[in-house]
Amino acid sequence: MNSWLMHALAMTGVFCCRDALSCPTRCTCHFSAKTTEADARLSLFPGDGLPGNTTSLTIQFSNLSVLTAQHLTAVPLLEELHLPPNKLSNLTGEYNELQEIPAHVFHHAPLLNLVLKDNRIFSIHPDCLPNNSNITWLDLSGNHLIKFPMAQLQSLSHLKVLHLSQNKLEELPVGCLIAHPALERLHVDQNKIQSLDVKGFCCSGNLTHILLQKNRLDSLPPTVFQGLKRLEYMDLSDNRLQFLLSGTLDINTSWVELTFNPWHCDAKKEYLWRKLTMESLQSEPKCTTPENLKDCVIATLTRKEMGLPE
Repeated sequence: MNSWLMHALAMTGVFCCRDALSCPTRCTCHFSAKTTEADARLSLFPGDGLPGNTTSLTIQFSNLSVLTAQHLTAVPLLEELHLPPNKLSNLTGEYNELQEIPAHVFHHAPLLNLVLKDNRIFSIHPDCLPNNSNITWLDLSGNHLIKFPMAQLQSLSHLKVLHLSQNKLEELPVGCLIAHPALERLHVDQNKIQSLDVKGFCCSGNLTHILLQKNRLDSLPPTVFQGLKRLEYMDLSDNRLQFLLSGTLDINTSWVELTFNPWHCDAKKEYLWRKLTMESLQSEPKCTTPENLKDCVIATLTRKEMGLPE
């Protein structure tokens, strides 16, 4: 058995709690002054055995098939809930993988982190979370979401990290981030996003990381990233960009990944070329066309090769 699989089995279920000396059946708990950790192999939610002051619960690579709002009343102080691959189809059903998040299911736990990645979620009820939710980290990556869950996330004013990678999103709707003024990291890579609205990030001044790689972007509004004064890193790699309009990368950070785009290297590329050669943009994109410059690193090209006057 390889080491990865052994680790996965060993970490089937883990929860942490404060000042507790009990442990669910079929779990091995390790207590310390501030936390308790348990390894378990679970097919049913361990509500009867969980200490009432549990603050973090992880059930992963297990056979959990049913999770209801009533289960979560057993852990009223829960701040983190991690449910990567199990056998949930909905939060009250008994099938294979989680597909829907119904109303009120998380109303009974003051969650700070919620991880539901690698399921088959395509539907989220707008009232699944309470209006006063304190969630700061939400991971819905690896699901089947077609539309940005704008209405469903309206209550998350404290949200700092949002993972929507590996879904089927086609756009970021105008105003989709207005309800999240504290947002610092936005992961929407590996979707089907074709364009960004010029005001898409106008109310997101706290963003430090934007991951947009492996989408279908073929152009960018020149002012779309203006106003992001705290931006530290942005990934635009593996899209369909052939050129950038002047001003697009007039931002505070030089850490912008631009590789694996079909850059056409001619005089229209002067703005990007100057950014790479004179402002030390931390990326090494290559030309795709014309044929005589194919696979040449843009930053190494001369003015003559770029078709610019000497």
